[in-house]
Amino acid sequence: MRIGLIHLGRTAAGPQLTLELARALIALGTSPAVVYSSNAEIADDFAALDTPSLAVATFNDTRGAITGLAKLPRIARQIDSFLNTHGVTTLVVTMEQIWQALISRKLATGRRVLLFVHDATPHTGEDSAVVRWLHTLERRQATAALVLSDHVGTELVAQGTFTPEEILRTVHPAFDVRAPSEARSINNLEMPTIGFFGRMSRYKGLELGAQTLGELRNRGRRVRFFVAGRGVPTDIPGLPHPDDIIDDRWIPQDDVASLLDQFDITLLPYTEASQSGVLAYSMALGIPTVVTPVGGLIEQANDSGCAVIADTVTPTALADSIEPLLDDPALYRTLSESGLSAARTRYSWERTARDVLAAAR
Repeated sequence: MRIGLIHLGRTAAGPQLTLELARALIALGTSPAVVYSSNAEIADDFAALDTPSLAVATFNDTRGAITGLAKLPRIARQIDSFLNTHGVTTLVVTMEQIWQALISRKLATGRRVLLFVHDATPHTGEDSAVVRWLHTLERRQATAALVLSDHVGTELVAQGTFTPEEILRTVHPAFDVRAPSEARSINNLEMPTIGFFGRMSRYKGLELGAQTLGELRNRGRRVRFFVAGRGVPTDIPGLPHPDDIIDDRWIPQDDVASLLDQFDITLLPYTEASQSGVLAYSMALGIPTVVTPVGGLIEQANDSGCAVIADTVTPTALADSIEPLLDDPALYRTLSESGLSAARTRYSWERTARDVLAAAR
């Protein structure tokens, strides 16, 4: 049995998830056949893998995605030939993607397909008839769904997309970063940094985050809000405050860990969620996190032990959850230690790789 991995995305979590899973499978003594985009930010890292790989020229923007559709039949044959040459019997699709959806029938011909489904339903602000149609195409060809939270699995079954037996549970691993050798400390910080990182999608709750910082300041706390990501809205009341840092740009994958390392607390004020890659990064860096009580965030926070879950999705509840971390160095350190421990064990890439191997069998 040989496993294949595929993701044709260019940026963000998809390529990184694929790369780390490939590395973990190789470390377990397997040799996955990997298909990736030559346009990916981390294409050089894929090329350096000691395993069969195929780089596929894709696109850099929406226009390229549309104008490149004519070459999709050739690309589908190229990928299919590569997978057949290397004896791939189970193809693991690490994240849904537009071109993959359009060639999903060809990819599924003669092999089992295990599809990582990160979100059962598109998030607010990201939904459209086209997105749903593409998801339907890709999911119809899947033998089973690999989900990163029970929340997503339950939603997929309720939708009738997969049966309970076709839902295979794993976790969102902590990203492979240069973790600190010991837990972090909150001692002697005159102005702690509370960080918000990621795409500025509506459901990420940046406005709620700004209100939370405002609530803390009203309570006499001097705190810095560090907001990083492209497209920071300019119409959010109270943002930026003179103490804040706004890093409005696309953050290259290689810079993510060093940027998050500047946070003392990560804030996830999401109004909906399946699970969070930002929490996976924070866990690996030992950064205590505060999250809203929504979706798979609850599972991820509880299981990892590195996050505080607010009582409600309100600025008051989030501020109430942050304050103990500012006042109690022992609590802060406990959460930091738990994150580092989880990243090495139950949220490790080895754990997810073993789950994938079990699913493939």
